Amino acid sequence: MTAEVAAAAAAMGALTQAKTAFWAPIVDTIASSNNMEEIYTALKEAIAMLGAKRDDHQNEIQRRKIKMPSKTYDQWIHRVIKTEEEVKKLLARYDKQSESSQIICFLPRSNFSNEMKKKGEKVIKLLEDSNQLGSILVDQPLEPVIKLIAPNIKKFSTLQMPLEDTLDLLKKDKVKGIAISGMMGTGKTAIMKNLNNHEEVAKRFDMVMWIKVSAGEGNENLDMSQLQNAIAKRLKVDMEGTSDSDDIAKRISNELNGKRYLLLLDDVKADLDIHQMGIPPCENGSKIVLTTRESHIRFPRVDRVVKVTYLSPKESFRMFQDVANCPKLKDDREAEACAWKIIRECGGHPLLINIIASVFQKKDLKLWSEGFKSLKRFSEKGQHELKELRNVIKFCHDDLEDTQRKCLLYGVLYPEEKDIYIDCLLECWEAEDFLGNGGDSRKAYIDGIHILNSLKDKSLLEEHKNPKYVTMHKCIRQVLLYILSDDPNYKLLVQQMPPDAKCWSEKIWISLIGKFDKLPDCPNCGSLSTLFLQKNWALKSIPASFFEHMTSLKVLDLLHTGIELLPSSLSKVIGLKVLYLNYCEYLMELPSSLEKLEHLEVLDIRGSGFSNIPSFIGNLKSLRHFRVSFAKCESENDTKEVEFNCNMISNLSKLEELIIDVKSLRHQSNKVVVTIIKNVVTLKNLTKLQFCFLNEEVVDVIEVGTPTTYLRINFPEANILYTFIEETRSWRSIQDIRSFQFFIDCPNSKYPCIPKFYEYERYVRYCNGEGINHPIFEVLANVDAFDLVNKKDIKHLSDLGIPSMKEVKGCQIENCTALETVVDSEILPNVKHLYMKNLPKLQSIWNDRVDPATLTKLKTLVLSSCQMLRIIFPLVVIQHLREIECLKIEDCPEIVEVVEQSATAGNQELLPKLRKVVLCGLPKLGSICADNSLKWPALEKLNIHNCPALIKLPFGKDNAENLKLIQVEKQWWENLQNQEVKEQLQQFCTFR
Repeated sequence: MTAEVAAAAAAMGALTQAKTAFWAPIVDTIASSNNMEEIYTALKEAIAMLGAKRDDHQNEIQRRKIKMPSKTYDQWIHRVIKTEEEVKKLLARYDKQSESSQIICFLPRSNFSNEMKKKGEKVIKLLEDSNQLGSILVDQPLEPVIKLIAPNIKKFSTLQMPLEDTLDLLKKDKVKGIAISGMMGTGKTAIMKNLNNHEEVAKRFDMVMWIKVSAGEGNENLDMSQLQNAIAKRLKVDMEGTSDSDDIAKRISNELNGKRYLLLLDDVKADLDIHQMGIPPCENGSKIVLTTRESHIRFPRVDRVVKVTYLSPKESFRMFQDVANCPKLKDDREAEACAWKIIRECGGHPLLINIIASVFQKKDLKLWSEGFKSLKRFSEKGQHELKELRNVIKFCHDDLEDTQRKCLLYGVLYPEEKDIYIDCLLECWEAEDFLGNGGDSRKAYIDGIHILNSLKDKSLLEEHKNPKYVTMHKCIRQVLLYILSDDPNYKLLVQQMPPDAKCWSEKIWISLIGKFDKLPDCPNCGSLSTLFLQKNWALKSIPASFFEHMTSLKVLDLLHTGIELLPSSLSKVIGLKVLYLNYCEYLMELPSSLEKLEHLEVLDIRGSGFSNIPSFIGNLKSLRHFRVSFAKCESENDTKEVEFNCNMISNLSKLEELIIDVKSLRHQSNKVVVTIIKNVVTLKNLTKLQFCFLNEEVVDVIEVGTPTTYLRINFPEANILYTFIEETRSWRSIQDIRSFQFFIDCPNSKYPCIPKFYEYERYVRYCNGEGINHPIFEVLANVDAFDLVNKKDIKHLSDLGIPSMKEVKGCQIENCTALETVVDSEILPNVKHLYMKNLPKLQSIWNDRVDPATLTKLKTLVLSSCQMLRIIFPLVVIQHLREIECLKIEDCPEIVEVVEQSATAGNQELLPKLRKVVLCGLPKLGSICADNSLKWPALEKLNIHNCPALIKLPFGKDNAENLKLIQVEKQWWENLQNQEVKEQLQQFCTFR
């Protein structure tokens, strides 16, 4: 037996053993066929299948960014990428030789045959291995330090010195614990955040843990279980199967065992036993640092105290000047004197200086004196610690416009320093009529955003690392509660302990968030407009008559409560506008009496225990925001579909926002998405349709700016987009929309993929489409940017069946594997930027029959992975490309020349505006341009990489006088011919 036959037999045996039911036909063909065309086709199918498997895995990794790929998967994907590249080159060789008739008939045991069989074996092995990978995702490694948003305190020695003292103490072996102590608002938390972020801390400790110890107005810490869970979450301790605190403590201790840890405890208000939570003794250099304003607390491991005092007058002035953004304050003596008076009123509190400076920043310097007089008028009652706080925050409160003041005060209903979801906050503001009551919800939303930004600018609300949230500083909240307690217009009840039933009467706002398990039977609160009861897990039932007298109630929040039924008395609250029932897992049904809530505008029932969504919701004619789950969790790994009559959505004529949680992968939910889209096409007020898929993937399927200015759509099928446009044509013509972005079957696209997409107002990205002359292509006549991806059934762009895309300025074509010619007609007469990627059969960019005049506006040409392309600019084309500025060619193995040699004859200036040229991965490129006398008057940058056959440059100081930068490999430059040119251009070179 010859070596060739033996190799073929071995390949057949290995492949036969690798068979599975799914790809058995492919395995059989590769292993046993002697027909080269059959082997070729089977290999293409196998590599396509491998590519699909790779994409599936990569998509999952993208969707679950909180995880990371396993090392096994990393090795597998590395082998896949290498094999794909090998197969791609092999198939390209076959295509080329087939077309040139060099292999009319192969012997069954020819070298080419064996090579294809071996590659097929390798592909099948990778497919087999993909089923043995197990979990491709693992938990991210623990971050030693999680950086926090911290103010810069380096300018202020009163804050910087305690930080440096603490850092010095951390270096001492005998010091186990440090308390940073000071009055409220002196900057203790700012110091602690800077300590958390400090590079010395990162070098010294294996693990840094930041834990918020208290919340609320009381003098107590959070309970032990909350603190223990926060530590376990930070350490990513596996808590599955246990809720026992001793067991969790043991797991925490095991995780920290042998590690040098730093535990940062912010705002400790009472004695705290961290050993009980599982924190091991401070050995091996481990330390604990806490902040507290209480000097009497006992904390056994603390053996050093660092005191924080108020800012000095000079530091206070510097901070005021920085925040108020008045660098020339000292040039205005009157304003400077006033500033000093204002600063004295702040008593050296950094928080107050920041707030007051933010207020005065908005005032004319000439009005500062009047502002100071207003500040001085406030009383000085109460304990000394809060005197300055009350005075300053009361001044800032009174300085607000009436609407801003109401919106700020509403924020105290949320728990201390908890994240406040902006959309819900705005919905509550609107329901309370703070944003006007003219019925224009879009204007109300915009006004709400302006007020929110104004409160943030004045430092009365704080930015959050997640832009969807804001927070309120605990000091500000505490003072606002004090202000409200003296204001007869605002009667509110904010408690974490159960109040007496009499406390409910005459209140307008009530917030009871904590561990309530019982409510009064029938409280007398006819003035109540907002009731917050969220996160009371122990609250299982609401008395039947509870809502009987709440005729003025507008906002009811029952988020994350344990309620099992809604009482019939809820139907008496006919003025209710906002109802949050999300994540009420034990609430199994909605009572039909809810149909009477004719003014209800916001309903959120996501994550609740419903098995079906009642059709009477379609009768809630005022509903504008509806959030719902189409599945409920039966257990951690099991979900059950919720019955839902989608047709009822079309009855909600005022609906503006529809958010649906489907709890399944996106590609499994296309049917649901299509059904919903068909039911919202008649809703003229809809501005947002959003789906939340498994693994926290969120897709905005429809997003509307204003009725005639902006529309963003992400649909799974071209047909449904066409239907949507047709159904809405009577009241929203596509021609009238100034700006739109359409994504068709693009599961991973949130933003346009074409470079510099911000230059285009009307954009379409079309992926995986089949067929030509589709009606949706009519839309392309109105776009100025177009992405065509994975369209396998066209050889020429004109095959789409579109006579002309005359508005298109930017065009990107990617992974269209059958495409041979791009511009074969006048389809793109005004294109300025053309990008082509992974077009394995592309033979020419321009057809000889095309009118060259259609290309006169082209400025950018980018080519990548076009395996069969040999020449970029043929004679018939290049003479008309007088506007081209950028040329980039990458990974095109067959390109031999950029400018066709015959094109240069008699032409001294072919590309007069070409500024940048990038040539990478072109192994056969022998010439950029054969004529060394050709002028390159605009050329500034040249980048050449991995072009070994290119040994001459057509540039020199005489014909490229503006050339400023050449980026090349040093070895390539040394091998370059023409020493004179090298000497002229050496000064512009930078080597890789």
